[in-house]
Amino acid sequence: MYKIGCIGHAGRHGEFLSRIFNREKRFDGYRFSYVFGEDEELTQEQKDERFYQVDGYCSTVDELIERSDAVMILTIPGESHLPYALKVIEAGKPVFVDKPFATTYEDAVAMTEAAQACGVPLFGGSTLRHLKKLDEIKELMGREYFPFISISYRADPESPLGLYHYYASHVAEICMALCGPDYRDVTVSRNGKNLCSVVKYENTSAVLMTTLDTKLVNVHLLGQNSYSFDLNQDECYIDGTTKFIHMIETGKPPVPYKEFCNSVKLLQDITRKMSAAAW
Repeated sequence: MYKIGCIGHAGRHGEFLSRIFNREKRFDGYRFSYVFGEDEELTQEQKDERFYQVDGYCSTVDELIERSDAVMILTIPGESHLPYALKVIEAGKPVFVDKPFATTYEDAVAMTEAAQACGVPLFGGSTLRHLKKLDEIKELMGREYFPFISISYRADPESPLGLYHYYASHVAEICMALCGPDYRDVTVSRNGKNLCSVVKYENTSAVLMTTLDTKLVNVHLLGQNSYSFDLNQDECYIDGTTKFIHMIETGKPPVPYKEFCNSVKLLQDITRKMSAAAW
């Protein structure tokens, strides 16, 4: 049995993933086995409610890494991901780094360079970018020319918990998945809590919108023909985990590391311009 370790108590991703592996048994031969967390204090009862039938709770991160065959870093603050990831990479274990992949471009580069130097496969970020429908949209973009595309999702730029990066990372990564990492410039406008960023590429512009007025991921393609897609998010954890398992089995990261790094840079550019302007 291949044993997956989880770093991070907070949030619900560990809860969702432990049920996918251990209750639904979506991935034969794999188990969500061990948990370590210092991000939120939980009683034993709370741990057992949050994580479904894990094999054990570790007292240190080193213990978790040693007992696991691969590790999922599920802590919420992006700035916590680099130190954990470097420990896992140094141990030679495949690693998944949850969204936001990082909060600075420098951290993202440090993680990916360490993975390349050690020959350890690295994956993570937004699970929404791995929805099967996005593969169909990208194929459509390869057949037809669209001077504008738009991507929208729910995020609050004034989140009292500082969670804008946590949710806005979805639109930044979907932008990378559909348009690539080589954007040229970003302009930002804002109306209250509604944020609109225009990401300029050589042959197209991606309009990224975050708003509290939707719970859906919407992608709109505008060209000679226009298309609009509301994406069903129900399978995002399964679609993302499927690619993680494939990486474990092949040793090949399913996403170019440049896309991870530039999605972080894009979100940095957006938040910097948002903060610099007077609204």
